Amino acid sequence: MKQMKWTGLILAAMMVFLAACGGGNNAGNAGNNKQESEQASSNANANANASTNTTAEETAERTIKHALGETKITGTPKKIVVLEWTYAEDLIALGVQPAGVADVKGYGEWYGAIDPKLDATVVDVGTRQEPSIETITSLEPDLIIGVNFRHEAIYDQLSAIAPTLIFNPYPEEGGLDQYSEMEQTFSAIADALGKKAEGEKVLADLHSYYDESKAKLASAGKEGQEVVFTQAWTNEGVATFRLFTDNSMAMAILAKIGLKNAHQDSTFQQYGYSETDIEGLTKTPDASVLYTTSATDTVFSELLPKNEVYKNLNFAKENRVYDMKGIWPFGGPLSAKLLVERTLEALG
Repeated sequence: MKQMKWTGLILAAMMVFLAACGGGNNAGNAGNNKQESEQASSNANANANASTNTTAEETAERTIKHALGETKITGTPKKIVVLEWTYAEDLIALGVQPAGVADVKGYGEWYGAIDPKLDATVVDVGTRQEPSIETITSLEPDLIIGVNFRHEAIYDQLSAIAPTLIFNPYPEEGGLDQYSEMEQTFSAIADALGKKAEGEKVLADLHSYYDESKAKLASAGKEGQEVVFTQAWTNEGVATFRLFTDNSMAMAILAKIGLKNAHQDSTFQQYGYSETDIEGLTKTPDASVLYTTSATDTVFSELLPKNEVYKNLNFAKENRVYDMKGIWPFGGPLSAKLLVERTLEALG
């Protein structure tokens, strides 16, 4: 009997021990389940917030003012077709590759020094003067950007394909100068792309660069130096020059770094330049000449050195003629910075 009693007590103790161990495991499992539940709830909330943010970004609507009115942009455009080189440059400055560009080859020739380049995947949509509606349509863009003096006539066709912005880089007399218009348009494009903050930084950095460059020229004794900026080319053996006026983008940039335009035109030139022959250069013999030509044109390298009028001008005799190496004088913020860089190199 005594042995059975002890056996019973031992069995009872073992049952209590096992129950306690089981209870401990259940408590642990309950704790783990609670943590897993809280984590799952947290993940669900995070996913819900991300979904909400994405939805808000995709459905955000902005109204962009442009030369032909206002256009509503919903969300962030991903496939953008650009019908003017300057606006392709604007996209590049904002870190965006366009889906299509008018005259890709021409862009490459005049923008060879601008980085980054256009991707090989960028589709050529025809000429800037006559873009291909069929090709543009095939790209299924969600934004098109054009220029009024070329694309106003097809604005309705373009708008039927995708939201379209049309800008005017050549304001009439009494309006904005070309440089101010460039910055205003760049900011509008940045806003349309959902990159307003990035656009503001690009312009802020550019303004700082102007200030630094002006200080460098001043320290070199070049502040206030007179210059003429020209885009030149040869046509059937005859030299033609565009002499840029004060309202042009190019001369506005050079003025920001302390240089003075020697070429003055009593008539307002909406496009920002006076077109002339060699006689136009004879009016400013003491100014330094900054010029830009296409990569294949030989007006300054071959034609002018043989011209007796040109050879006797002070800037030619004193070697104050500087190659800006094909810079496009109607560009955006990247072209503006490049013009300053090359001017600093030229003037020392």
